[in-house]
Amino acid sequence: MSQEPVIQFENVSRNFGMGPVLENVSFEVTRGQSTCLIGPNGGGKTTLLRLMLGLIRPSSGKVRIFGKRPSRVRTRVAYVPQHISFDPLFPVNALDIVLMGRLDHLKFGRYCKDCKNTAREALDEVGLSDSAKRPFADLSGGQRQRVLIARALACKPELLLLDEPTANIDLSVEAKLLETLEKLRQRMSIVMVSHDLDLISHITDDYVLCVHQHVHRHAVADLTGDVIREIYSSERRVEHEKKTLHQQGDHSHCDH
Repeated sequence: MSQEPVIQFENVSRNFGMGPVLENVSFEVTRGQSTCLIGPNGGGKTTLLRLMLGLIRPSSGKVRIFGKRPSRVRTRVAYVPQHISFDPLFPVNALDIVLMGRLDHLKFGRYCKDCKNTAREALDEVGLSDSAKRPFADLSGGQRQRVLIARALACKPELLLLDEPTANIDLSVEAKLLETLEKLRQRMSIVMVSHDLDLISHITDDYVLCVHQHVHRHAVADLTGDVIREIYSSERRVEHEKKTLHQQGDHSHCDH
């Protein structure tokens, strides 16, 4: 029996303005799998995440999360943005940020004891239990990123979506983030946008999804320097897509 799909895209296209950002996209992520989205800026990676979150709908095709429309399973999905905008003068501490992940449990304007315990456990899981009362504005970029992950964990998700989690952190704290994410993938599915090949190798099960209007699977072992240059080079990207389609059995773009 095949594993239950956590994410299903079936012939999905999404148009903005003059043309498609995503075109005829089909793929699955099954329960227990984790994968990364790679590709050039503007290729459609963020649009994919927004479709998974139900923030936008496809122009055509079908998106299913846990077999249902994304809008119906939002409590089972958590999202970690690359960064958040906030007023550094606003008096909010790390624990306050994490408690935002429990807003749907808020009663009479107050968090219950269970919510506070859940938030503290989430902070402990990312190694920041000692920083619960520190102002969020005083934390380093890496600490803020881990607080945002803790906020996502406070939702008790089954699917975690991350948008370039190492983009704003120092190398000195990246190892701690890698350790945290490796632990999390043992109990939930993770889909992450990243350009960090070291991070990809720690998180991804066998393959990545290369996103540039279309979506292709690439084995992690095949991500050589030449392949990466083809994926991100505007001059070589078209030929790379044709070659990938050919290798995957789609000869619609071939000359033969």
